[in-house]
Amino acid sequence: MKIRFLLTALVITATIIPALADITPSEATSPEYLYNHGHSASTVEIVQMSKAGANGEKYVSLDKAKQDNDPKLVRWIKKVFIYLDPAMDDGTFMQHDIKTSPSYEDL
Repeated sequence: MKIRFLLTALVITATIIPALADITPSEATSPEYLYNHGHSASTVEIVQMSKAGANGEKYVSLDKAKQDNDPKLVRWIKKVFIYLDPAMDDGTFMQHDIKTSPSYEDL
């Protein structure tokens, strides 16, 4: 009788333990979780941008926040260099609306 009770308790415990190890989507996409599981800072930034876009929230990247603190002259010089060199990063990755018709902003 004791062995049967012990085996039943062992089976019930073994079936409950995996159910307690779940991770919610908000935990799986948190920056700490992603950093601790070996993802790069760029990947974490893209995940946070995607989450903000899906929730309809405005997301300001860390690079954009640093650029906003620069003096106006420095921002203007950076914009000139970005205009002259299209390969230079302007910090608007996943931060602009896609328009299907061409305009002067495409130049």
